[in-house]
Amino acid sequence: MLASTTTFKIGEKPLYQPFHGWWRFWMIVVVLLVIGASAVFGATYHFTRAIDDPLRRQKAPVWDVQSQYVVRGMKVNAISLRLMVQTGIRRLSGEQNMKQAWRRFVHDEDVIAIVFSPLAGNNLSSNDVLANVLVESLVEADFKRENIMVVGLTDSHSAPAGTRPWRYGWQTQVQDFYSGEDYLPLWLDEVTAIINVPSLMDDNIIGLRGAIANLAWPMIKSPARFYLNGGDPFLTDIYNIPAIRGKVRLHIMNALRILYYGGPEVRLCYMWEYGSLLFSRDPVALDSIGLELIKRARQDQTLPRGAPESFKCEYLKTAYSMGLGYFDLNFIGYQRIQNDPPDKPTATTSEGS
Repeated sequence: MLASTTTFKIGEKPLYQPFHGWWRFWMIVVVLLVIGASAVFGATYHFTRAIDDPLRRQKAPVWDVQSQYVVRGMKVNAISLRLMVQTGIRRLSGEQNMKQAWRRFVHDEDVIAIVFSPLAGNNLSSNDVLANVLVESLVEADFKRENIMVVGLTDSHSAPAGTRPWRYGWQTQVQDFYSGEDYLPLWLDEVTAIINVPSLMDDNIIGLRGAIANLAWPMIKSPARFYLNGGDPFLTDIYNIPAIRGKVRLHIMNALRILYYGGPEVRLCYMWEYGSLLFSRDPVALDSIGLELIKRARQDQTLPRGAPESFKCEYLKTAYSMGLGYFDLNFIGYQRIQNDPPDKPTATTSEGS
């Protein structure tokens, strides 16, 4: 038996025809609303979430810019460091013009905080030199010096001249961050953009002090209360506070000297001169690469007898699950560049701190 079919004669209208025009109209309205919402929310989503790739077709870029001349002992070569900053900003932004490159991350009207790691101390980091290089690079790109704030230097008086002073102290209203609550710093209310400059170092409690930790522990008044369970999930919850995460535009990891064991206490015997700056917009990807560098140093450098060559950093997995960035190395576009000046610098060195 043949299946029955419904046919219409010429000029005869189907039963649903009176509603056909309305159906098309509402479908068009829905499509336009979806496209409009994607455009609106996509513009603000860009700075507040690292993972915006549900199909996993892209990789989080991490640029490792290295120079064999930038650090020697306790001295840092400012010329080499300046070239490294220029290369990293250009590669990450995709722009050759430095004015345009910086504006991929920060805007003319922004009040910018450059946040360093105070725990790195005088022996490990070269934050004073790097702070001057970053400030001068921004000023040369026509950003106002008085709109640049330098936070976290070991000596607050060593901030580059003419920059915006930062107020020490804590806000009066407590901030809830799901796994706890605490007070945020006063200076956070003044700034609209954050350039995060962590020093890469081992930590015997949380595993790694990097991009996420640098915008977590120093951002609350009483961090010691949240050291339980290796800082998980407290570190990621603090970083995820909108007043912090929503202002972060760029991460520049100071890996000129890496503390690969015994941190956060800095001991010279466990310090590796890697001579690199790492650039990324993804804090989890950056910390994941930093973790691999520390593991490599533990394999190649001196360790106490019985010390493990590898270690875990559980809060990075939590950060990935929260959408803060990529933890899996398969989804991280790591690229290393040897960036040396044409002539070997000899006399133009600056004391690092």
